[in-house]
Formats: sequence, structure tokens, C-alpha cells
Amino acid sequence: GISGEVLAPCRGAVAALGDETRAQIVLSLLEGAEGGMRACELAESVHLSRPAVSHQLRVLAEAGLVGLRREGRLHYYYMSANVPLWGALSALFSDIYETVRLAEEEGYPSPCRAGGKEEG
Repeated sequence: GISGEVLAPCRGAVAALGDETRAQIVLSLLEGAEGGMRACELAESVHLSRPAVSHQLRVLAEAGLVGLRREGRLHYYYMSANVPLWGALSALFSDIYETVRLAEEEGYPSPCRAGGKEEG
């Protein structure tokens, strides 16, 4: 099962990633330049104002998902290399996957197979 000690370090990251705008920003960062992206570039990428993107970047940074590199007056955002956090997230989703896989083997209804509705 999923223990509290696996879930605890992931709460902020999962909550941050649960927002569609922040998820889009993360995808843009993953697809963006290796040296990071500026807030104005991200704003263009996700079709939001720069202040709105800056706010979302702060949330992602507080969750440990995004880092900031300064070059003079320019700020570049990038996906954090927070290996302990990414490892905890990987463990969490592995636990969830394994729990769901075992439940399916035992005959629990699968929303994927049932079209999102329980059979019967």
C-alpha cells in the first residue's frame, strides 16, 4: 500500500502539478531550451500574461519542481534536478500503479474498461 512517508514529500508537488496551467508550464520547460526559459517565453508558450506565469512559477518553485538561474537581469526557469523529490514522486506513482494493477487482477472494476462507469 501507499504509506504516509511516501506521500508526505510529494503533496506539494502533486498539488502543484494538478493545476492545468502549471502542468502546461512544466511541459513547456521540458520541451524548451536546455538552459531554461524566461517568464516572457513561457507566457507566450502557455498564452498567459507574464505576471500570471510568474505567479505559477513561484508555486512550482516552492513545490521543488522548478529552479531559477539568474544571468544579470535575466531570469531563466528550468526543471529542478531535485532527485529526492522526483524519486519520491516516482515511488508514489509506482505504488499507485502496483495497487491498481493488483486490484484489476483481483477483478475490481476498471474505469478504463467500463468506460468510466461501473458494470452491472
